[in-house]
Amino acid sequence: MPKLHIYKSEKETCYAFAEWLAVLAKETLEKRDRFTILLSIADVPTLFFKILATDFLEKMDWTRIHVFCSHEKFVFSSDEKYNFASTVKLLCDRLPIAKENFHYIRTDISPQESSQQYEDLLRKYFENTQNTFDLVILGMSEQGDFSSLLSSTEENLHRNEWVVPVYDEQEDIFKVTVTVSAINAALSKAFLVTGKKKEDVVQRVLKGKYEPEKYPAQLIVTNNEPVHWFLDEGAATKLIKPTA
Repeated sequence: MPKLHIYKSEKETCYAFAEWLAVLAKETLEKRDRFTILLSIADVPTLFFKILATDFLEKMDWTRIHVFCSHEKFVFSSDEKYNFASTVKLLCDRLPIAKENFHYIRTDISPQESSQQYEDLLRKYFENTQNTFDLVILGMSEQGDFSSLLSSTEENLHRNEWVVPVYDEQEDIFKVTVTVSAINAALSKAFLVTGKKKEDVVQRVLKGKYEPEKYPAQLIVTNNEPVHWFLDEGAATKLIKPTA
């Protein structure tokens, strides 16, 4: 079952999520030497990253945090602002994370080669563990998509590979994305979704019929703990009435 965290505004939601992340990272780093995050830039509120880079700059041990990208777009160089790497640099420049602790998907080779290389990187990185990432941070589109796992790419939703190339017909570009298999092998998963425009899809994903081909977000599950959903009142309007 999902665990809902509902707050009044986007700012309160993003701040609460940052606090939850800081506690989770601290608890993990008391046991291990690193904390790994799979991060999706797509549809995650930019306010969350601004809060991390200001209010949480001194509250987390960023030197021991490793960030992996959940997906990457293969676009022309003039469109680099749409790439994960460029977006992370823009949003996280102020965080004292070592350059080698950011793990990017390459776009200077073919999507197929890039996919295989990132697959190999993840398999090697997590070869001595039963799980993958300590935390997966996901947003969700108004269609129920997340990362680059689109409802139109059903064949990629149930694959055993951890990384696959995907052709997005709507955008007419190739993408490389981490799969549901790798995400569900993570210790913790959390969606951060805000805005009243998302109220319909949030209700369908969390309370509606199970239709993962339409709403890939329904595929994210865990055996150890619930999938966390951080929502503002706008996104949660059709779920439950928030308590004061």
